[in-house]
Amino acid sequence: MTSRHKHVPTPPPDLWERPDMTDALARRDIGAAIRIYRRWTGASQTDIGMMIGIPQPHVSGIERGNRQVITIDLIERVADGLGIPRKMLGLAPLEDAGPESGPVPASQGEWLSGRRFLGAHRGELTKAVYDLYPESVRLGNTGILIPPQWRLPAPIDLSDVTLRWQEETPRPAVNGGERETKHVRPLLSKGRDYSRYHRAMRDLARPRLFENRLCYRLLDVAPVGDRGAQQLDLDLTLGEMCYFDMIDVGEALAHEAALAARTAEGKFSADGVAWEHLPFRRLIRDPFELATYPLMISVSTLTVRASRAGSTFYMLRRNAAKVAIAGGMLSVFPTGVFQPASVLPAPNSPDFDLWRNVMREYSEEFLGNPEHDGDGPPVDYVNDEPFRSLDTARREGRIRVYCLGVGIDSLNYVGDVLTLAVFDSDVFDAIFDGMVDQNDEGDVDTEEYNFTPEAMRRLLDTQPIAPSGAACLHLASEYLSEEVLT
Repeated sequence: MTSRHKHVPTPPPDLWERPDMTDALARRDIGAAIRIYRRWTGASQTDIGMMIGIPQPHVSGIERGNRQVITIDLIERVADGLGIPRKMLGLAPLEDAGPESGPVPASQGEWLSGRRFLGAHRGELTKAVYDLYPESVRLGNTGILIPPQWRLPAPIDLSDVTLRWQEETPRPAVNGGERETKHVRPLLSKGRDYSRYHRAMRDLARPRLFENRLCYRLLDVAPVGDRGAQQLDLDLTLGEMCYFDMIDVGEALAHEAALAARTAEGKFSADGVAWEHLPFRRLIRDPFELATYPLMISVSTLTVRASRAGSTFYMLRRNAAKVAIAGGMLSVFPTGVFQPASVLPAPNSPDFDLWRNVMREYSEEFLGNPEHDGDGPPVDYVNDEPFRSLDTARREGRIRVYCLGVGIDSLNYVGDVLTLAVFDSDVFDAIFDGMVDQNDEGDVDTEEYNFTPEAMRRLLDTQPIAPSGAACLHLASEYLSEEVLT
């Protein structure tokens, strides 16, 4: 998933002293303050959302008066994100612990050390955490968890995956602000912890791609049909969540595992990764109880160029400086969060469609086009390229797109729809003639891999691969060997 990056809007020096602004701040009318700020800076609602850590639709609701800002936590986020003097909103000033000594920099330095350890050992941590779960829900050695009731006996066409929308998304029981996450949230100021993991990441270790976009939350997975005849459809029930909801739970889980695995000498030891050392993971325990926590859903696609000379596929090396998750690892691509690309709400949005989400990722990750970032008009999938060509080729059977399954990353509890797209070689070459060698998530691996069970198993055995990519390779290899995928 690529992104357009804008400069942070700079307010005029006298903005906070303007009578309309001082009046709005004195009344704590955050909607009016945001409207005035946007009028004088040219900031979009998406810009505001990124600055204060809430999704664009919530900013819109605040401006219109449909959402009230009453919690101190959100008022502080508005003040600190927009640069509003805290006293004008009746907030206490932040205590300055000094740049070099004291409990605050020590706490933040220790957090950063844990974050670096997590990045350096993500593959090993995934394996260590993976081993905590019963073998019946583990998919080979991939790091992906799939319970028996979710498994597919054979690939199904992506059109056989039905999406159902739940209008009222239930509030998750766990959101990452619990006492059990205190050990992975550093001090913000003297005597005060960061309230959420994403806020620490934003301030102390912000990756290049870090936007609080509206996303789809997985609420239920239900294979339906005749398993004996291998005629199976897949029903996914979805609601809404935000990207930072995933960070607050998923990256806190991963950071906790890193602390458990780090010895006093700073070395990695899988022996420390045990349930008794993982209080936050114990709080959730069962990753398939989807009401417990916000499970963000992504779509990962193994892309195959099918030629008479032999079928091949590409991999992406994810850049740790650009992405929040799986930096330094190989991944299938495109891969991206399942999320809307315009302001139209689900389920009537044209974006509420797995194939269209995959097409947007091809546009961004293969061709380097800018992202449709969620605050503009709907994408014209019928007339705009490359969507028109991709859609036409799929209707003609020259692109075959399969769902291989749905699983959950054991380290950070992120869900994934695992897919395979097989392109006829002439279609691949025509649509991706301008294929980039790097994108906003990493660098395209220089090797073109053979699409055979042997080559995929060798890759799984010799390379650090992001769990969703490993699961795509594992399932594709398995289905090829069983001759249920041709």
